[in-house]
Amino acid sequence: MRSTRDFLTGLLTGVAIGILTAPRSGKETREKLVDEANKRSEDLKDQFGKVKEQAGQYVDQAKDQFGKVKEQANQYVGQVKDQANQLVGQAKDQFNQTKGQAQSEFDAHKYEAKADFNNAVEDTADTAKSGINSAKESIKID
Repeated sequence: MRSTRDFLTGLLTGVAIGILTAPRSGKETREKLVDEANKRSEDLKDQFGKVKEQAGQYVDQAKDQFGKVKEQANQYVGQVKDQANQLVGQAKDQFNQTKGQAQSEFDAHKYEAKADFNNAVEDTADTAKSGINSAKESIKID
């Protein structure tokens, strides 16, 4: 951009010096200056239009790139969500399976423990009854 500006400045300076030093009348010189200024003004407008158009193209390209990146990010986020949901489902399934196994083990051993407890109570009751009967026998006076 700077080289274009320097070029245009040099060109305008050269044209102005050329016009001012040319052997013409004042009226012709003024007309020539006005014509050259108009011509250069049109050139600058054309250059500005080209720069504006090119900037618009860059903006459009940036928008397209942003849209593509956004779409890719959304796809990636969707994939991560799907994987997370899948892992959560697997964890729930594994938890429920382990819970079921633990419940089965508990139920199986619960009946064994209950039977063992009942047997121990009966043994203790029998021992106590036997001890009471022995005590009665030893206290009995004939």
